[in-house]
Amino acid sequence: MFSLRLPGFSLHELHVLCGKAVLFLAWTTLAAPAWGNDPAAREVQRNQQLRRQQQDELQLRMHQQQRNVQSPPADARQKHAVEQLEVNQQQRQQEQHYRQQIEPQTAQPSDDEGTRRAKAQMEQQKAQQQSRQQSQRFESELQQQAGKGPRDKIQTQINAD
Repeated sequence: MFSLRLPGFSLHELHVLCGKAVLFLAWTTLAAPAWGNDPAAREVQRNQQLRRQQQDELQLRMHQQQRNVQSPPADARQKHAVEQLEVNQQQRQQEQHYRQQIEPQTAQPSDDEGTRRAKAQMEQQKAQQQSRQQSQRFESELQQQAGKGPRDKIQTQINAD
């Protein structure tokens, strides 16, 4: 067994933190529709989105670090290729989060409470689905890279950029 550590956090602390974030998101998701479409409700929704995105970033870093501990690169070339892939994945995740932040809300002031609630839930589900799909793509990329020789790995990274 190995121990995965990020600066200042043990693995257990990270799992507890992620669990608390999920509980907070669930609670605010259920409570937010009752607040309607006022500025405070929009701020809660924005905070939910930011927390989910922070959780996505943390999970990606944890996953990358865990892979590096379990299957360390064989040589300097492979290490560089893996580092480049990780940086590329983090940048793409940040780009996705940015796009999610600037997407206009679909709820309109003229919508009734039920419609606003349904639209907010659909937006949240869409963002969660995008995060899951991106995570699956990242894992697939790493598995593809693991099956290639060192030169192929570097070429894969160059093509991804």
